[in-house]
Amino acid sequence: MNITHYVEKNLSTFDELPFNEVDSLVLCELSYLHFTRSVSGAPAKTLRDLCENMQQLNQDTLLPKQNLKLMKEIRKSPRFGDIKVGYFRERNSVEKEMRFAAMVFELSPDLHYVAFRGTDITLLGWKEDFNMAILQAIPSQKEALKYLEEVSTKLQGDLILGGHSKGGNLVVYAGVFCNSSVRQRIVAVYDHDGPGFREDIFHDERYIELMPRIHKTVPHNSVIGMLLNVTQYYEVVESNSISVLQHNPFSWEVVQNRQFKKLPKTARVSVATDMTLTKWIYSLDAPTTQKLVDALFSVLYSGGATTVPQLLHSPIRSLNNMRKGFKNLDEQSRQLLLGNGKELLRLWFESMWQVSKKDRRD
Repeated sequence: MNITHYVEKNLSTFDELPFNEVDSLVLCELSYLHFTRSVSGAPAKTLRDLCENMQQLNQDTLLPKQNLKLMKEIRKSPRFGDIKVGYFRERNSVEKEMRFAAMVFELSPDLHYVAFRGTDITLLGWKEDFNMAILQAIPSQKEALKYLEEVSTKLQGDLILGGHSKGGNLVVYAGVFCNSSVRQRIVAVYDHDGPGFREDIFHDERYIELMPRIHKTVPHNSVIGMLLNVTQYYEVVESNSISVLQHNPFSWEVVQNRQFKKLPKTARVSVATDMTLTKWIYSLDAPTTQKLVDALFSVLYSGGATTVPQLLHSPIRSLNNMRKGFKNLDEQSRQLLLGNGKELLRLWFESMWQVSKKDRRD
């Protein structure tokens, strides 16, 4: 059972069954939809009414077919249909390399879910994720903090924060660094397979204060959610997909007790990938990392594509364009990409050997 089946089968209201981690992932997936200025004010329109414009909401999303099925069930749902949506804000900037969106779901007059959108289909959004390895705080993190502090003054009662992918990183960042009066109102923070932080915030008093309320979930073969420094406190969810495709929220298994199906630990390849990327990122200084990321995305942009689906639509043509883009790089950038590609492979095989050795020893 996935989150769509959960919405279909779970007929209880929030008064009858308290908010849980699966509800959080449902709302996180809805945050990828393209809401408009019509819900930029106080929560007034319900999900049932908004989902009547399914095609408009679903335009240019990463998982359009699955989103359509989800919205059809949302419209019929006694649990989700009457949730009101408001304070939608979207900020995109090529100059700042920022893709940001957030909204509020009103669960009751005294309980609001603040959702931050994760990485979208644009290459700019993916480059923003890479910038987490370079900058102390990326623009979207700063925007998330600003949004939370502003919107909290307009809301009554308790707050729940949630996000999937990059959104999971944003909710932790905003929850940790918001002012104490807002932090005290936060009853839960749901980080669904979000990357960690380059900086060591895990010893910050504000993080330590919030930590018991942070619920981090990652799939069995998590890659995104294990990037950078990740708190050791997370739960592993079974997925019906493979490898990095397990990042897809619709692949996460839900069991009859309305919780995710849990596993004791992440897969060996996930642990090795985490070790590899962490070693690699910390072996580079910020200027070198910046040059590397700029060179990589210069190659990806070389064919004129601006979104991931555009790259995947004609893979052979995209590969040819990237090959030409690579040749057009200066010699230093080409060597930087080649050298780091080889180093990543070396580190990955070394990490796999270490993980396999530890498993045999255990």
